Amino acid sequence: MKRSEWSRRIPILLFSFTIVLFLSFFIYIGNENVTVDRAGSMLGYGNFSDFNIELISDETAPAGVRKIYKGILPYDLTEEDHLFFNIAHHNIEIYFDGEPVYSLTGSEDNRIAGNVGSNWCNVHIGHHRAGQEITVILTPLFEAAICKNPEFLLGAPYAVATDVILGELPLLILSSICFLIGIFVAAVFLYFRLMEKTENKGLLYLGFFSISIGLWKLTDLRCMPLLMPEYSLAFGYISVGSLFLTGAFLFSYFTTLFVKGKRKIMNVLSCASYLLCLIILALQVFGVTEIRQNLVFSHILLIAALISMPLTALINRFVYKTWGLMKSWKLLFLIFVGIAVDLIFYYRNNKNGLLSFSIIGLIIYTLIIFLLSVQDATQKAYTDSRTGLLNRTRWTELMNKDIPDSKPYAVMMIDMNGLKHVNDTLGHDAGDEMIFRLSEILRKALPSSATICRWGGDEFAVLMTDTNRAHLEQQIKELFAEGEKYNAKHPELPIYFAVGAVLSAEYPEASRNDLFRLADDDMYRNKKIWYESR
Repeated sequence: MKRSEWSRRIPILLFSFTIVLFLSFFIYIGNENVTVDRAGSMLGYGNFSDFNIELISDETAPAGVRKIYKGILPYDLTEEDHLFFNIAHHNIEIYFDGEPVYSLTGSEDNRIAGNVGSNWCNVHIGHHRAGQEITVILTPLFEAAICKNPEFLLGAPYAVATDVILGELPLLILSSICFLIGIFVAAVFLYFRLMEKTENKGLLYLGFFSISIGLWKLTDLRCMPLLMPEYSLAFGYISVGSLFLTGAFLFSYFTTLFVKGKRKIMNVLSCASYLLCLIILALQVFGVTEIRQNLVFSHILLIAALISMPLTALINRFVYKTWGLMKSWKLLFLIFVGIAVDLIFYYRNNKNGLLSFSIIGLIIYTLIIFLLSVQDATQKAYTDSRTGLLNRTRWTELMNKDIPDSKPYAVMMIDMNGLKHVNDTLGHDAGDEMIFRLSEILRKALPSSATICRWGGDEFAVLMTDTNRAHLEQQIKELFAEGEKYNAKHPELPIYFAVGAVLSAEYPEASRNDLFRLADDDMYRNKKIWYESR
């Protein structure tokens, strides 16, 4: 295999390899859960803040410390009261008057995941616990989690659950839409690829980028472990893993925004991004370091991806005197506007934001690019690659349309004369050039309303609507006149052709296919006359 072919295959191979390994990792994590032991019935969660907090050193703890919260439960408890709080990356123990009632730890047989993720602790209290001492022991799983302190809630669980879910409902819906659109777009690309309607992998990378963004935000929402507490461990790892993949997919997508020959730098950076993701995953799997502890690299990856496109364009401008970008890159302003709006709200709300506008921008951008790609693929399916005219597939559809024509129309068949002689004496390249030049003559001479198709080889078919015999004869004269103009400018390789044409008004019972056959017969009669006159 040539070196240039390998350079084109390496990015997609790394992309595929990374997808397979991360998907395997997510599947494994999805089958793991946290161990939760509760005393009493599980009814909900509540609201409470009267705690004394103590931070003690413990060499046996993962981060070297434990946080102990002690307080006295109120005397006016009801049977429906619950203690409820959200905390991430902590093991949890809860005692009532020294009696253990709740614990949360990672599964002992989990070989590659030591982080329990973000959890909603839910403990039923009941009125019989009134006045008892409550002790909550939180053990951070790594140093960055030490500063995290929960807000304790006590009371009716459904009220808090409703507030949490409704508070994140807009982003829950947007993230789900983003995720589903990504799956749909990637699936459509695979269909196009299977049907050989496109070679541009941009739609595939954009689909996976949308999937990773949606998956990241979905699994990062506080309401997810509330809705499915048994998957809290999986949500934590999938969220961070998806964030890493988001940067890598963005690199790959930006690569497709450059024309071929001007994307070498982006290809190298894209490969490097996948290698970084694989290294981070390997460090997690082999127990060297937690993937969340390397979270900063995911941020670096995203920032590097955003910088890489304009930087590569500038280098191309300096080296090749061209930016090397395709027109579709301009639509990226939709995402950047969303990011800018989210940043404004983030800092206006004391660094609290939900990325809603960024995801809306991404959804709109993905849909626009998807529609443009579908249109492009459809055009390619109906376009002759050599001449840019419609192809035989499209002509066949036009002829088979069972639609009554309210106005008379004409069908024309045009075939080049003497092409075999040119191919035999000057070569097929000269013959191909003549076919292309004839297509240009047809474009110039025939009205813009005419449908012109390359039917095959050196044969062209034309459908002209709303015409009569006088108009048809005039168009044929103009067609030959345009051919004579060309031959006057290019006497070294003149172009001659035969034309056959019929009117629907003159054959009222004939179908379009019947008229096409009649036009073809008329063309061959004229071709024979031309050869006999030579």
